[in-house]
Amino acid sequence: MNKTVKIIVLNGEGSAGKSSIAKEMQKIAKKPFLHVQMDTFLEMMPDNYHDHPEGFQYQTIDDNGDPAVVIKSGPIGKRALRGMRCAMASMAEQGNNLISRP
Repeated sequence: MNKTVKIIVLNGEGSAGKSSIAKEMQKIAKKPFLHVQMDTFLEMMPDNYHDHPEGFQYQTIDDNGDPAVVIKSGPIGKRALRGMRCAMASMAEQGNNLISRP
């Protein structure tokens, strides 16, 4: 099996078009790319661990006059994110090309 893979990371603010760009990249790529979204992994977290010190806490701050959200991870949130990174590494180790939206 060819284990040379490509991983493309799309970074940007929410609603900037990262998902749309990923879908278009999948259409034009000569080889298949899997679109891996952090949101998919975050949705696995039980609702009561969002805005919870053990899971994820969200704080709106002022960023030079613009609102921004700071996300803090508690121990369960950190464990979930580590699992996400391990899952993505395993997918790449199996020869899958990835487009990721952190």
